Amino acid sequence: MRQVFFIFVQVNFEIDFNLFGLKKEYFDQQSNLHGINHTYRVMCLVLYIGDAAGLKRDVLLALCAAYIHDFARKHDGYCDQHGLWASQHKLPDFIPFFKTIGISEKEIEIIKSAVRNHSESMEFKIDHIAYKTTALLKDADALDRIRLDEYNLDASFLRFKESRGLITFAKHLYFNTRNIKISSFVEILKIAELINQ
Repeated sequence: MRQVFFIFVQVNFEIDFNLFGLKKEYFDQQSNLHGINHTYRVMCLVLYIGDAAGLKRDVLLALCAAYIHDFARKHDGYCDQHGLWASQHKLPDFIPFFKTIGISEKEIEIIKSAVRNHSESMEFKIDHIAYKTTALLKDADALDRIRLDEYNLDASFLRFKESRGLITFAKHLYFNTRNIKISSFVEILKIAELINQ
């Protein structure tokens, strides 16, 4: 787990990734496109992009944002409101958990901004306090667009050059997880490790 290990050391998480377990009841809509497997892949991709880009604290914040980003979806179609709904109605339930892993009040606001903005077409400016966290979430989410169809990702929209280098990896991650029930975040990290060898 070379890259994930490096990001673990860099960010100094000192947390158990098993704490990031997902349950079907967290999601307003049961979906194969925006459900548990997708969420775990986005979380995994946040770690890989963050490691490749040399980011630190923003990676943990983006991991938390990725965890809840699609909880409030009502359907699988285009929707620019589900990020707002998740930030308003889902995030409050997970603030105590996020605080147990060392997230501050100020950082909760950054996570909230990232979750809200991930489904909006408006982009934060590069000097915005939530830019890096949001860009990590948006790029990781975009890298999993292979699940929609092979040509659904426009790489020119990716914010980090390091994300472009992970397109093939993201495709392999999807194809290796699309037809299985992923039981934990650690499980998908182990699958990613095998792909990345």
